[in-house]
Amino acid sequence: MTVVAALATGLAVLLWRPPDTWWVRHRLGLGGSVAARPAATTGLVLLVATGGPVVVGLPGPRLVLALTVAGAAGFALRQARSSRARSAVRRRRAEVTDLLGLMAAELRAGILPAHVLAGLAPDFGFLGAATRSADIGGDVPAALRVAARTPGRELLGELAGAWHVAERAGAPLARVLDRLEESSRAEREIEREVESGVAPARATGRLMAVLPAVGLALGSGMGGDPLAVLTGTWPGVLCLAAGVALACTGVGWVERIADSVERAP
Repeated sequence: MTVVAALATGLAVLLWRPPDTWWVRHRLGLGGSVAARPAATTGLVLLVATGGPVVVGLPGPRLVLALTVAGAAGFALRQARSSRARSAVRRRRAEVTDLLGLMAAELRAGILPAHVLAGLAPDFGFLGAATRSADIGGDVPAALRVAARTPGRELLGELAGAWHVAERAGAPLARVLDRLEESSRAEREIEREVESGVAPARATGRLMAVLPAVGLALGSGMGGDPLAVLTGTWPGVLCLAAGVALACTGVGWVERIADSVERAP
């Protein structure tokens, strides 16, 4: 067991090491949480290293129960992470839309584009690289395209194209930004309608997943002890594992359908 724990800890240390380009991107202000995923993988490996020997030493039904609980917890953590990611994407899209409106207003007031970026950069951190590029006469559209790679900020790619055309051909940038803001707000309104449409399906799926717990409470209230059967006997723990697997599959299926609807053009 000690050898397994040592090997897993060593693997976690190797996985923690960030990519070689992380330091360069960090110094240039190009952003991106490059080390977040290795850190999550490290935590998982360390958890397996410390808890694996304990789980393996459990008796048969307890081992299945522990694996079932771990699987359900991992599934719930993954769903929570996906929900947070969707919220973050929506928040970033709202930020970019607000940015376009503010930029268009300041440009119409006669402020130079480089000064507009410098004034808005403290409130919109993702403009840091573009602002530094503007200060040194660098390629602002390229910096905006890099920022557009973050999910939820794809519209910065359109801003980069408009900026490039304005620099080369002298086209009015404020008018283009007005159009981009209008289209972005219209798309956000459609997204809100779609989200409100799929929200009942998501809520129903989650409710059906936790509904069996109500049955356990009813059984306990009637004088039975269903928990002892489900956690202490082979038939009970196998039924519990199958039920949890089916519940997670159902929730995952509903979430996948809802995600596909939200991503549909």
